[in-house]
Amino acid sequence: MKITNVLVYMLLLGCLISIGAQANDKSLSGTIVVVNKNDNTVNFIDLKSRQIKFTRETGKGPHELAMSAGGRLAVVTNYIGGNSLTVFDVQRARKLRTIDLSLYPRPHGVLFLKDQRKVVVSSEGSDSVVVVDITTGKIEKVLNTKQKGSHMVALPDSSSRVYTTNMGSDTVSELDVQSGALLQKISTPAIPEAITINKDGSELWVGSNEDGLVTVFDLKDGGIIKQWSGFSFPYRVLLTRDEQFAVIPDFKNNTLDVIDVSNKKKLHQVDFGWSTTPNGVAFYSDDRTVFMSANGKDKVIVVDIRSGETLFELPTGDGPDGIGYSSLVMQ
Repeated sequence: MKITNVLVYMLLLGCLISIGAQANDKSLSGTIVVVNKNDNTVNFIDLKSRQIKFTRETGKGPHELAMSAGGRLAVVTNYIGGNSLTVFDVQRARKLRTIDLSLYPRPHGVLFLKDQRKVVVSSEGSDSVVVVDITTGKIEKVLNTKQKGSHMVALPDSSSRVYTTNMGSDTVSELDVQSGALLQKISTPAIPEAITINKDGSELWVGSNEDGLVTVFDLKDGGIIKQWSGFSFPYRVLLTRDEQFAVIPDFKNNTLDVIDVSNKKKLHQVDFGWSTTPNGVAFYSDDRTVFMSANGKDKVIVVDIRSGETLFELPTGDGPDGIGYSSLVMQ
């Protein structure tokens, strides 16, 4: 091939790659909802325009957010001083109700149960998990973890069991959602916080802050499948819906690790630089684009997990943390 032809080919290839990248990051649509801890607010961000469209008040000290499966509802836990849940209609960016949890203070982790009507919420102040019907505001059940500092929650696809990291006891509690029974206490490395579980409930992923470890437990035989060191503060861990990848934002290292789930190998470590302080993560509908709240920058950073490339950033309020994605476009 002549040199001129090679140059033309390389130029065309570069243009195609550039066009593909632009199409990828320009074509995202839907709504990002992100909690601002220092503002006591949530932002509703339109992905097409990449702008905050609405800002709404929460209770005091909001931290975490759960998005319903269809993206219609978002539930915020008001952790420090709020002792409540705030329920939002995402498409209308409208507050629907506030649910009092004063008997179960410091609500933190929250996830929707399979019926999409109820949520499970960890109460750090009462060492329990409460089951709340968000349409009626009724507390339907209280599950005692019998451990200290119950902070985050994880659910398998069946949502028959709920798992909580207990930061004060260095354990995970496995609880039966229907009966409320404590099924087992799983010992973990010190100060477990981040947690997730795969769909069939066989692999439990736990991030421990004391020694910067992330451990994958085999719930079938009680053993350890894999453990990684080298983290400083593995703040969260989240699996893609097809369970091919996991992402782990590190609050103190200012990094995002991307892991191949099947062979348990790290694919990328994205370094965002000093004072980014990565927090919450949520996936776009393509399962390969992740939205990460950057607490230190007051932004959401959008990353292609296959390449580790930052696609663009979105504005937020002060101190973004919990985050969720909805395919619905605001009206």
